[in-house]
Amino acid sequence: MLWAKLLGKSSVPVLCYHNIDGNGMPWKKFTAQMEWLKSAGVQTLTLGELKAFLEGKPLEAPSVCITFDDGFRDIYTRVSPYFESLGFHGVSFVINNRIRPEDEPGQDTEIIAHEAHRGFLQSGDRSAWMSLSEIRSIVENGTFEIGSHSMTHMMIPGDPQVEARHPDHWAHEGRSSEKKLSEVYPEFSIQAYLSDKHEFESKNSFQERVRENISQSVADLSKKIDISVKSLGWPWGAVAPEALEAVKQTSVEVAFSLKNGPVTSVSNKYLINRLEVRRKKELLWFQSRIFLYSHAILGACYAGMRI
Repeated sequence: MLWAKLLGKSSVPVLCYHNIDGNGMPWKKFTAQMEWLKSAGVQTLTLGELKAFLEGKPLEAPSVCITFDDGFRDIYTRVSPYFESLGFHGVSFVINNRIRPEDEPGQDTEIIAHEAHRGFLQSGDRSAWMSLSEIRSIVENGTFEIGSHSMTHMMIPGDPQVEARHPDHWAHEGRSSEKKLSEVYPEFSIQAYLSDKHEFESKNSFQERVRENISQSVADLSKKIDISVKSLGWPWGAVAPEALEAVKQTSVEVAFSLKNGPVTSVSNKYLINRLEVRRKKELLWFQSRIFLYSHAILGACYAGMRI
């Protein structure tokens, strides 16, 4: 319990996971991490509590915010019941066009994230994702809040001269593998190359695309689950400065990146640091990172020297 005795309250480690088992976080490691947090007296913050901390409210105890990207179904089948037993709280960032129709069966086997995305793009298979009723269930039982992970979670072309190295990659959002593609980038990270016009979209067009996507996403989720959705997990954690300005013109109040670093009252609320917890890391690594990122100065120093 050495690390637990040294935890601070000047920064909140924001953790990022995706799927459990498969090519994601092994269940045994995940439960060991969560049980250590519980035994160490670490609080799991709601988005409202995190926002209050960002606005200057002191923490009562060492705290973390636990987030899951993509909205995979194992949040409903495995993580939510487990969190309920621990009294934990998390945030699931959902992709609108991946929400599974109620009349389609959900996947009960381990999820391989890239295979799930590819299956959706190639055949419309949404079995790896939660349905609306499942999303409502984890909200109603108090284990999860819902945020946006964009309407589409897609990659876009960014260079007309370079053929993509992997044209059949799932991120190409339905583009033909026979067509010569440019390199592709996360949808909110660059101004897209418009192949039909043989030019890049303008800054204004880029910002309007971002505003429309995010506004539609949060409005659609809010309507369907009957709870106001005001948070965003940037797809791939990637965002251009123009997109950052665009999101400030929507109803989103907090947005999360995948950059390492402390989260304090001076953090940018639209570019909140997150620690992506890797599947090969052991418990000691996890404990040490919670220690580092619970201290604002230590977290900043570590993030600055990290290699």
